[in-house]
Amino acid sequence: MTKRVTLFLALGLLVFGSLAVAETAVPETPGATPGGDLVIGVSQTFKDMDPRIANSAYDAYVLNVVYDGLIILHPDTLAPSPWVAKSWDILSDSQVRFYLNEGITFHNGEPLTAEDVAFTFNWIADEANNSPNMTELTWMEEAVVVDEYTVDIFTKPEYAPFAPGFGNETQAIVPMDTVLEMGDEEFNLNPVGSGPYKFVEWLPGDHIKVERNEDYWLVYPNLDTITYRPIPELSVMMLELESGGIDIADNMPATDVPRFMAMDDVDVQQVGSLSYFHMFFNLNSPIASDIRFRKACYLSVEMDDAVFSIFQNLTGVKAYGCIPPALWANDQEWLEENVYLEEDDEEAQRLFAELRAEGILPEGYTVRVHTPLDPRRRQLATIMATSLIENGVDAVVVPLDWGPLLDLAYRSESDPIGDFEMMWMGWSGGPDPHDFIYYMFHSDNATVGSADNMSFYSNPVVDQLIDEADTTLDQAVREQKYVEAQRVVYQDYGAIPGYHYVETRGVRARVQGFQISPLSNHWMCTPYHNVWILGG
Repeated sequence: MTKRVTLFLALGLLVFGSLAVAETAVPETPGATPGGDLVIGVSQTFKDMDPRIANSAYDAYVLNVVYDGLIILHPDTLAPSPWVAKSWDILSDSQVRFYLNEGITFHNGEPLTAEDVAFTFNWIADEANNSPNMTELTWMEEAVVVDEYTVDIFTKPEYAPFAPGFGNETQAIVPMDTVLEMGDEEFNLNPVGSGPYKFVEWLPGDHIKVERNEDYWLVYPNLDTITYRPIPELSVMMLELESGGIDIADNMPATDVPRFMAMDDVDVQQVGSLSYFHMFFNLNSPIASDIRFRKACYLSVEMDDAVFSIFQNLTGVKAYGCIPPALWANDQEWLEENVYLEEDDEEAQRLFAELRAEGILPEGYTVRVHTPLDPRRRQLATIMATSLIENGVDAVVVPLDWGPLLDLAYRSESDPIGDFEMMWMGWSGGPDPHDFIYYMFHSDNATVGSADNMSFYSNPVVDQLIDEADTTLDQAVREQKYVEAQRVVYQDYGAIPGYHYVETRGVRARVQGFQISPLSNHWMCTPYHNVWILGG
């Protein structure tokens, strides 16, 4: 998420230089009737409501309405754009000055000032806090208060991916005094932001509810309330969408897309996402750390067919590397041609037998394939486990709720190895290849308790290539380095690439102004959105 910050990159394009940016425009909603209760179906449960530690795209649905961010990425261009910061100047190669909008207050009446911005950024970046989002601020040295509404952010030199980190939901601003008074644990359960909607209640496994912030500084939010309902079973979610039990479904099975497209009262919105889903191996595990085991698992399944059977190229496309097709440096064709392994049961069985003979894979050992509760990853986990069983390896699918699954993936000081061999996981990145390959495969991020690099993959060659790509402003060089790094990673078979999700939302016709995002965001009221309901 140092060196020269004389430009910001979004999707590889120069979006602006050192000039201050125009002030935020208030979104207009002609014809809107304020009022109404919006219900959103969410395909996972929630874990954290403190944006300093929240690291889930599903938590971000709520964070995006409870908090304001320092800046926002423009919904069409993904260029960094004003929000809490009305403008900014690049003062030097390592200093950016942000000028804040005045008069913003948090939901408890506390004013939002430069002190809150500096506290938020510095807290995340502080290693002592062990935030899962710490690696998203690797470009930052320090945030320093200049005056009540001005903050300087000092950066590391020549750090090309610097800008995209500002658009991440983890840089939503928290109230320093309130956090210190409440304590981190209590704040995580009862969040206080400055956003368009205020937190009301959280019934774990059932719903989170927010209500309009009547005093929102930017514009009057159109909705009375928003309720977020976890519905991991997509068949149930589709019934709720069709009956009107929910207004927006954050996910849709491929088989249901044509049916809902034919309906007059439901709009199916789709856009290619900046996401990546894979089955990664736990390289701390004595079994999965052996490349022969990883290759044998890969050879046991025809992943192309498995992905197509579930997504049918409607809601997902096959991945061959971590960088989505929408971004430069994705290298999809080379990886498919040179690294992808087609199913070869005979060779898989030979490798498994070799591992047994050496005592690496104990006789009768049951391999665990962990997965979230959503049906598509459970299907893929089942396909993998079934394929292993067919090749003579005992295997079991272990579906877990989102919180326990992340806890397992992050490891702990008491169990740094982690009690699993493989896990299906997804990643939503930003508009730069760095946002994928750095977080998932650089050894800096293989940290117990906060691992974005959940496989604990470590290769000094890959680290060097990524570091070289991150510390030059020559995009041709950056692309070459990222491509080389990705090729090394996938020839180590630390993960089996799965799919890139096609962001798909089912939206009932009464919902107006909702815009699907390639970054998986659910924006309800921002400098560019103000969702409303026909009839209020």
